[in-house]
Amino acid sequence: MQYEEFVGEVDAAVRASTTVDTFTKPQAKVARWETRARNAAVALVEPRNVSVTLAGSAEATGTRWYPIDAALVPVVSKRIAAYLGEA
Repeated sequence: MQYEEFVGEVDAAVRASTTVDTFTKPQAKVARWETRARNAAVALVEPRNVSVTLAGSAEATGTRWYPIDAALVPVVSKRIAAYLGEA
């Protein structure tokens, strides 16, 4: 699975779970979701990892790293959707 495919699947799962005000497709290998004052970013970390950063609130949990793997799409998307959904 490539980064763009991983982000596409995460995006579909996030949108199925919560409302997203804006989504910036991977440019410079960073995808960003925003809702109100919160945002989440998934950045490519070579060779086959991503970093997931939550920002915009006191509850932001910082950055976590995940391998690019289809099995982790639900984990990453639930983390992002839950965080954005609390806004």
